[in-house]
Amino acid sequence: MEPISRAEALAINRANWDSRVPHHERGYGLERFREDPTYLSAEARLDRARLGDVAGFDVVHLQCHIGHDTLSLARLGARMTGLDFSLPALEVARQLAADCGAAIDFVHAEVHDAVAALGRERFDLVYTGLGALCWLPDVRRWASIVAALLRPRGRLFIREGHPVLFALSDARADG
Repeated sequence: MEPISRAEALAINRANWDSRVPHHERGYGLERFREDPTYLSAEARLDRARLGDVAGFDVVHLQCHIGHDTLSLARLGARMTGLDFSLPALEVARQLAADCGAAIDFVHAEVHDAVAALGRERFDLVYTGLGALCWLPDVRRWASIVAALLRPRGRLFIREGHPVLFALSDARADG
């Protein structure tokens, strides 16, 4: 059996994420964002102390999916840009931001094309959310893209977990 090409792998991954959008739109509690203008995603609440004050920062959320973490960072005062390769996910993200009155620029592009889509040295902070790194075929290439997006003295914030954690079940969480 021949290995699949990079283009085939990307198409499979995009189809996977496109198929998750309706489930995540229903399952991520987006109504809480619409109902409470101070509501933050669980990840943003957890990361708030580590992120520090992001008010006034230009921030890009790579692989932003449906934008709930992106919106949360905007609510913390950051000027946000979200980038994702899934058009259905970006449609949900754009609607969520519009419903919440948030001015967020959502850009449709594959993460490896981020510099071409967004420009060099535009951001004070690059943010990635949970489950973004495990899909990357080459983390060194991704890191060079992050470095190109950052302004001098900019920083990267990674919210990640080991893939094995996503395979485990905790009976306490099921009830």
